[in-house]
Amino acid sequence: MLRWLPIVLLACVTVSCHLFAQDNHYWTHNFGTRASLMGGAVIGGDPDTSAVYYNPGRLGWLTNDSLKVSADGYQLSTLTIRDGAGKGENLTSTDGDIIPLAGSGVFLFGEPGIALGFQIMARQYFNAGVSTRREEFKNVIDDARSAGNEQYIGSFQFDTNTEEYWAGLGFGWAITEWLGVGITHFGALRFEEQSYNITTRAVGGSGQTFGADNIAGFDLWNVRTLWKLGVSAQFGPLKMGLTVTTQSVNLFGGATVRRQISVDDLDIDNDGTGNELEANDRRDGVSSEYRSPWSFATGVDYDFGPVILAVAAEWFLPVGRYTPANPSGDKAFFIGIPGSGSSRELLTVYDGKRGAFNIAIGLETEFSDDWSGFWSMRRDAAADYLDFDDKVHFGISTWDLFHFDTGIAYTTRQDDGSKKHELMVGLQFVLGAGRTEQPVNFDTPREDRLLTGSTKRTDISYFSISLLVGYTYYF
Repeated sequence: MLRWLPIVLLACVTVSCHLFAQDNHYWTHNFGTRASLMGGAVIGGDPDTSAVYYNPGRLGWLTNDSLKVSADGYQLSTLTIRDGAGKGENLTSTDGDIIPLAGSGVFLFGEPGIALGFQIMARQYFNAGVSTRREEFKNVIDDARSAGNEQYIGSFQFDTNTEEYWAGLGFGWAITEWLGVGITHFGALRFEEQSYNITTRAVGGSGQTFGADNIAGFDLWNVRTLWKLGVSAQFGPLKMGLTVTTQSVNLFGGATVRRQISVDDLDIDNDGTGNELEANDRRDGVSSEYRSPWSFATGVDYDFGPVILAVAAEWFLPVGRYTPANPSGDKAFFIGIPGSGSSRELLTVYDGKRGAFNIAIGLETEFSDDWSGFWSMRRDAAADYLDFDDKVHFGISTWDLFHFDTGIAYTTRQDDGSKKHELMVGLQFVLGAGRTEQPVNFDTPREDRLLTGSTKRTDISYFSISLLVGYTYYF
């Protein structure tokens, strides 16, 4: 029995602990207020400091030294998994955050057409948490060991926090009146914290207790680097751009991973007798890795006079399967059972994604010399995760997000008519819906599933609203 018992436990109780992370979306945020209000459709004709990120090939055509600070002043988001823990038991996470999105600047050097820029931004920022508890009288233990109904308790708790910050230094050169090139070198710092806890108990009429605990989590940080190359061309009112972003290169990082599976008098192998087992391990100082994909983007802007219409698209290549945290060394899988297998099976974290294709359209309308309005929408496709056979892995967000932005800009000018101050304010709405696997099901608890039931596919929905605020100072 001991030879295959660990495999039975893994197959029955491994639950993905990455329910709500937006890791599988690459266009969740935009960087720079105008870029946000335009839905990121600024690759072809970005006129400000956010070109450091969107297309460094545009930097050489900027005409003023400038500094910009922009943010999602406040974001409120709600994610709901219908019947997430069983029939009629939805799992809902509602979260409010003040999210800094970007700060950037551009400085012109020497002859016109040469510029150096920087950008600091929160590339990813997401957290969520859900919990639920089920209490009822039902027959969950075989009558031969506990006659009649038991008092059944099932509880589930999940928390996640993802933060990733990029800092980049860009160089742009307008080689001719119609052609510009540029490159930005980014460093990325990522923090990922996730944990889940499933606890089940059944108390019989005689006071006998049965139950299990399934607990897992990890804390990970990682530093990596990448480059973005940009080319831009402009012919009167028409502007075009093309960028290539390299796959990131891992530098260093660390992680702590932990896992516990406890079994108290449950018949997990269906032989008519209860089992007592304990699997418990934690590894500190594990080296970490994180990979972001190659991507290719293009955009076109056309200035019709008082109206600028812009479109942009980006194709993200797949990221092959890898292990962000892979502890070394062998320990017994189950405490007190020699030869039961390596606990690395419990602790290794996996990642890997398929490709994604995103598209955006933005519209800027000039009401007067001082006032402008913006409208945009974009599709933020999920880079669906690879099949990991129920192993612990990053993200399961397989649904597309749709972003809608609107806002206004007010500009003050210097004596020569050039810009001096620019203030932008806007709102962003995000909608998403799709199908996902239940994280847990307390409807039909079974002993061989540690007093939980078989999970199934169900509906999931996402909504958020954000306040966008940005300020630019022109020297």
